[in-house]
Amino acid sequence: MHSAKNFRALTHALLLLAASALLLPTAASAQDNSQGRYRPEGRQIGTATGREFGERIYEVRTYEANPGLAEFADVMVFYPLTLSFDRPNGAIAFSPGFRAAASNYEWWGPTLASLGYNVFIFNTNEPTDGLAARANALIALVDFIKAENANPNSPVTNKIDVGKIALMGHSMGGGAALAAADRLGDEVGAVIPLAAYCCEPGGSFEGDFSSLTAAALVIASAEDTVAPPAEHARMLYDQLGSENKVYMEFAAGDHMFPANGGPEHDTMGRTTLAFLKVHLDGVENLAERVNSPDNADRFSTYLAP
Repeated sequence: MHSAKNFRALTHALLLLAASALLLPTAASAQDNSQGRYRPEGRQIGTATGREFGERIYEVRTYEANPGLAEFADVMVFYPLTLSFDRPNGAIAFSPGFRAAASNYEWWGPTLASLGYNVFIFNTNEPTDGLAARANALIALVDFIKAENANPNSPVTNKIDVGKIALMGHSMGGGAALAAADRLGDEVGAVIPLAAYCCEPGGSFEGDFSSLTAAALVIASAEDTVAPPAEHARMLYDQLGSENKVYMEFAAGDHMFPANGGPEHDTMGRTTLAFLKVHLDGVENLAERVNSPDNADRFSTYLAP
């Protein structure tokens, strides 16, 4: 009798243990802190854009990594939740602006990851790191993206198409994105500077981007007094040698318009996603949404091929 009771008690305990084990995270998802982590605005923009474009919409996950590299401190990662048989997706390396942190641009993560892009936003070693340091960080981040794709313990193992990498950045990070893209050449398929600052703090532009052939979407604001477009974004756009370059200058918005809480996120996110789909993924039917935007009244200048 006692043996039967003990057997039932042992069986019950084992069942409870097994049920509890099902609730424990795996080694990969233990790094996944998505619950309440990212800004809902970005998810809403990404989802609405996916429905409008007829593109697949992914669930979004996020984790943070400290690769121990000299070029940057750490990195915030947003990635699409894919199935084992899905093809790898493209990746975005993103630089924050002068004195800003990765968390200032969180809305971009779920916006882009909702349509399949793996988004890596780094934190600088020092908030005042200059343009050259940020360009070096972006180049190191591209190497890290490739390493994460090959890392069996990473949540994005074999989920990234390393032939589809784009660079983004805000302010001095935008200038750095162009400088890094110029140096990386064919390793980069697209570059998207946001309210780009051309040069080192207080300096002037002395470079030459005529050899930069990656597709470029330069986004600016006519009201930007920190990096006035004529001296920064528009000047840089005119320097680019790419045949596939777009200049999108909003009529309103201060220098921080690409960061969390800025205006025109919906238009900016939708155009950026269309641009990436065309130039990273070859979705040609979206080209018209980039070249001829519907809401032209929002822009002071819009130039496209």
